[in-house]
Amino acid sequence: MREPSDGLSPEEKKVLSDVAEEGVHIVHVPVTDDGPSFSATIGLWYQFEQPELIVFGLPEEVAEELLNAVADAADEGKRFKHAENHKNLLVGYPVRFLNVPAEKVAGYMGTAQWAYAGTDFPVLQLVWPDKQHRWPWQEGVRDGFRLAQPIIGSRQA
Repeated sequence: MREPSDGLSPEEKKVLSDVAEEGVHIVHVPVTDDGPSFSATIGLWYQFEQPELIVFGLPEEVAEELLNAVADAADEGKRFKHAENHKNLLVGYPVRFLNVPAEKVAGYMGTAQWAYAGTDFPVLQLVWPDKQHRWPWQEGVRDGFRLAQPIIGSRQA
């Protein structure tokens, strides 16, 4: 993790300060012409040896609460791994974690790459189901739901 210094912007100082003081900094990226909104962590790997997380298509407040819940659990020693389902993070719905291949990290985790001074950190995609408890890759899922939550993680072991 980079060290704070006088030459950093206020935003860069905030990232490093949040990681040092809270254990995690959360970046929110709004929807663009190129893709849906997403939120991602910085600091989980550094503070807890827990892969960084990215989640698509949730309102910022919900994503922040969810990602902070994972950080709190990681701080208590809980580990989240590829292909695992967890029922206690999102009220009433399970979530699933998928490995994000290294070649996809650069397109989404630029601030984390800056903070870590490189790409030497793992990333998991946190995936959530629709109201009928279907995953984005399952039949019957609405196109809008599927588009709001692209699967960049690997479903393979």
